[in-house]
Amino acid sequence: MKKNPIRHRVERTKNKHSRAVFHDDTIVIRLAKGLSEDEEKEHVDDLLERMLRQVEDEQEKILINPFGRLLDSGESATITLDNGKKYCFCLKPGKKTSVRRTTRGWNVQIGPSMRRKGLHRLLWRTIAKEEQPRIEQLVMKLNDETFGVHVSDVKLQLASSQWGSCSPSGTIMLNAALLFTRPEVIKYVIIHELAHRKRADHSPQYWSWVAWAMPGYEKSRTGLYDYRLPSI
Repeated sequence: MKKNPIRHRVERTKNKHSRAVFHDDTIVIRLAKGLSEDEEKEHVDDLLERMLRQVEDEQEKILINPFGRLLDSGESATITLDNGKKYCFCLKPGKKTSVRRTTRGWNVQIGPSMRRKGLHRLLWRTIAKEEQPRIEQLVMKLNDETFGVHVSDVKLQLASSQWGSCSPSGTIMLNAALLFTRPEVIKYVIIHELAHRKRADHSPQYWSWVAWAMPGYEKSRTGLYDYRLPSI
């Protein structure tokens, strides 16, 4: 099947440097101020070529989009998590937006002012809140088995550009999209962030800590690159 061509557009800005971003299935090239016509063409050609390669590489990956069919045309859908657990989401129109837990999942009543992006975020927040205790327990278990470092908090939420993070105060953030990856991938990201409580950088010493806690982590790290984060 022939792929659809990737659209692009050019914007002129007051920024000092030109850059390109991928947004809403479109490459947006944001040109720096004060460029000549020839310089603009050079920047556009260079940035477009680089972004096309990057976007095409990303499109080969597995897109984590569990709510796509539900958002596009469905009234109900069942999603399956990394551990095999299944949840059913049922959408219905109503006077105001509300979420009600059922034995199998959730009934989501959609108010008149709710739009697709807001609904998408609501669905992700709902599944993240439900799975937060399980993931928090997993973080603490892996920490007890390995580093034994101080972890002040664990947060599970959807992020658009990172799989996880570790703050200087010891807050571990994990992307809710990890709920739809393989278990060894989730374990790797947790170990990766816990290791930052030993070393804040990505120095050789840091990677030595990762290898100590998870021998053969390289395979799981490569597996993480098989996935593409959802966009809202």
